[in-house]
Amino acid sequence: MPMSLPSTRNFIIATASLLALALAGCNANQSIDAGAQQGVPATPPKIAAERLVGRWGVAAYHQDSARQRTEAEARRQCSNPYTIKAGQNGGVVMHLADQSEPQELFLKGSASGSTYLGPAGMAAVSADREIVAISDNSFTIKWVSPDNSSRYGTMVYIRCP
Repeated sequence: MPMSLPSTRNFIIATASLLALALAGCNANQSIDAGAQQGVPATPPKIAAERLVGRWGVAAYHQDSARQRTEAEARRQCSNPYTIKAGQNGGVVMHLADQSEPQELFLKGSASGSTYLGPAGMAAVSADREIVAISDNSFTIKWVSPDNSSRYGTMVYIRCP
């Protein structure tokens, strides 16, 4: 028995609604930090870019209990150091997550007092890293993006002699 016009229209509306719900569900599994996607207005950073320029041993950890071991591993990486150069526009030249070519990244402050490292523009966007600790001989960064953070962990940079 063929469907009548009102039944066909209701069927199409119901199908379209189910499709829309299914597509919305696809994004529900992605961890998105709304603040990280939109960012916050950048303020002058409390850290000068020159402090990051140099040769560094780099290692990462996912659990705070591994920090001491990770610092020792970063020191051992000085046999093949990661070099951070000064950028032409006041930033530093480093890699972004999943990028094979380094680019100039900038230090960006925020009203909360945090300092971020990432592309020019808003602070605390998903491509940024937050500098959570810094001294003359080391700095520690955490990725703003939950996805990058889960893949790369908290990164420790130890200045090489």
